[in-house]
Amino acid sequence: MSEFYEIEPSLENYWRAVILFGRNVASYKFALAKSLYDLKAEGSTIITLDQLAQPFSHHICEHLKLVDKQATSSSSKFLDFCRSYNAGEIDQKTLIAKTVQYGFINVIDAFHNVHGQELPKRFFMDGRKTHSGIILTDEVFQLFEVQNASDLVDETEARWRLVETA
Repeated sequence: MSEFYEIEPSLENYWRAVILFGRNVASYKFALAKSLYDLKAEGSTIITLDQLAQPFSHHICEHLKLVDKQATSSSSKFLDFCRSYNAGEIDQKTLIAKTVQYGFINVIDAFHNVHGQELPKRFFMDGRKTHSGIILTDEVFQLFEVQNASDLVDETEARWRLVETA
């Protein structure tokens, strides 16, 4: 599988490697990928978990409306809060707080790992300890500057739909 992005090591192929070959324990990588696309328009390199939580939880909540199973584990506190939000049992402020608390536990560390190896290009750095969030790299801005960037988002969505119905 690594030949996929090693033969033509472009940012688009690194992105596709994450989406196609990254672990599918939960759909969080898809929500994070779509959130990166949403947030790049703001132009800031430092994205706090509070800022990231809004689009991230939105994408998860929207997919839960389509398919309730968004993880391979039998339970998830974070997904339960998203379900509660969809049911009108909690407000968005609570959802954002719970997303910051539970939503990013593994996905930030795992995002750039494909088949147990770190990709040579990163779209963000983990800045949770120093900046309470993530630090977008030049690569994510370059990736989404290309004319067909929305195609990458469409591919991400298509892969998410395939995984959640498998």
